[in-house]
Amino acid sequence: MSRKALRVIIADDHMIVRQGTRALLERTDVFVVVGEVDNGLNAIAETKRLMPELLLLDLAMPVITGVEVIEDVRRWSPETHIAVLTGMRNANMLRHALDGGATGLFLKSSDVDGLPDGLRAVCEGETHIDPAAASLLASAGHHTDITARERQVLFGIARGASNPDLAERLGISANTVDKHRTSLMRKLGAHSAAELVAIALRDGLLESVKHA
Repeated sequence: MSRKALRVIIADDHMIVRQGTRALLERTDVFVVVGEVDNGLNAIAETKRLMPELLLLDLAMPVITGVEVIEDVRRWSPETHIAVLTGMRNANMLRHALDGGATGLFLKSSDVDGLPDGLRAVCEGETHIDPAAASLLASAGHHTDITARERQVLFGIARGASNPDLAERLGISANTVDKHRTSLMRKLGAHSAAELVAIALRDGLLESVKHA
């Protein structure tokens, strides 16, 4: 008896990438694509609704970044495996994706022939990082002490969100947001929100936000 196909949501803001990835995966008898979305907020909503075995997403997503999607999906659909397929080559952002809960990491510049087998390994509970991504990760090392919640606050600050806005978005108090903001400024050596964003951009901590 054949094994049940693994359900996949593809999240990428480029239609040609979604269509190409769907075609690649559905040429196998392993995967069936049950959804395509073009922004981070919809990625969270559709994953929560469908609870697929796999979410395959880019990091540079509109509305909400891929790193934020990963952290939210881990909370709302913990059984869904998450793999990143991205053109982003920033080592810190790739590291944040893994720290947030992704267990697959693939670069769009890599050989696509190995993608289905790599994704199947992810769905079987393995961590799979393609060689090109692993090489980039070896160069990551800045600001590894920034927490997942601080990353969420940092993304919000970069978009100009106020403490109350962030508190509502993250489900925490404005006072707690302020504590995270203060901690971020201390860790990055910033003295204002503008300087915090400038340093974060310089150090590659906000590259994906520029696409939001």
